[in-house]
Amino acid sequence: MSQENLMSRLSNINVYPVKSIAGISLSTAQVEKQGLQCDRRFMVASLDGKMITARTHPQMVKIKAIIEPDGLVLCYPGLIDLHFTFDELEMKEIDTTVWSDTFTAYSTTEEANQWFSSILGTEAQLLFSGEQSNRIRERIQTNVSFADGYPLLIISEASLTELNKRSSSNHTMAQFRTNLVISGNEAFIEDSWKRIRIGEVEFEVVKPCQRCILTTVNPNTAQYHPNKEPLKTFSTFRADDSGNVYFGQNLIAKNEGMIKIGDKIEVLETKEKEYYKDLGSIATTQQVTVDPIKAKKDVKSEEITISLNGNLFTGNTEDPLLQQVEAAGLSINYSCRSGLCGACRVTLESGDVEQEDSPALNQRLKDAGMILACCSVPKTDIEVVD
Repeated sequence: MSQENLMSRLSNINVYPVKSIAGISLSTAQVEKQGLQCDRRFMVASLDGKMITARTHPQMVKIKAIIEPDGLVLCYPGLIDLHFTFDELEMKEIDTTVWSDTFTAYSTTEEANQWFSSILGTEAQLLFSGEQSNRIRERIQTNVSFADGYPLLIISEASLTELNKRSSSNHTMAQFRTNLVISGNEAFIEDSWKRIRIGEVEFEVVKPCQRCILTTVNPNTAQYHPNKEPLKTFSTFRADDSGNVYFGQNLIAKNEGMIKIGDKIEVLETKEKEYYKDLGSIATTQQVTVDPIKAKKDVKSEEITISLNGNLFTGNTEDPLLQQVEAAGLSINYSCRSGLCGACRVTLESGDVEQEDSPALNQRLKDAGMILACCSVPKTDIEVVD
């Protein structure tokens, strides 16, 4: 085992009691197959059960939680704290959806629903996963809480240091919402691990974590970074051939047990690191840019008709296409929501849109009629297909 591996230790443990809110640092944690105990056991959802996250409602990152023996206290600037106990939860079965997974969750309290609705400015409900989540992910053969896809995420401090060397902005670990942080001096050493043991628990490293627009939200101000950092920097040295960017590794626990800060990372099996083409760092003198779409928000919005794959709905000339599609109850594939990955490319069959410049949309794609749903705004009636 290398000296770097010998020096790797668990330096921080974080849980997020409600999906998308601020994290809580712990000194010890109980690891369950579905994730860390108390991690993402609650989720905010629309009235039809679809998840609501800080990707579209960044103010959620300013919600803080206190874990009590019998429940949770949730705090948000300007609001009276929300306090509920686990034994007062309604526990009515509710069908809910996280990405493509639909499963049964449970209602909490009407007070909690109203509290979150007042923060989000839209009707919402707070759901509970249950003591044992009903969400079974066949790909990893285990149940998972309300986390995006995998029970756990690990990132090394050295990896964050390498990002900050390359980026025009300074980034904190809080932006990446990781469960486990490790010390050590080798950047991206976690990419080389296949199986590790921390404390009483053995983990399998299953895949690199694909990053989205939530990483660009400042955890303190809840504001998006004007230059879409760190996604822009990641695109220069942590992107695959499709433009998706990765930072950190997803884990599953092979058994349950306790872990604590200071535990050594015992590497049981290694693998070859994923390859990402290194295009070099972005200049630190990069100027802050103004999003031309956001800058024109004072222009009066007009009502238009949007067709997605033949599905018609009423839209406007103010909001990005992806946002309008989601509001209409339809879906388009997306990842970063920042115009960097290209996952939301659709074909504009008719009509006009205002499309900001993006590295994921070269001239060849533009000539083929492609637009990015996340950062294009309809200006007329449009017809698009994905």
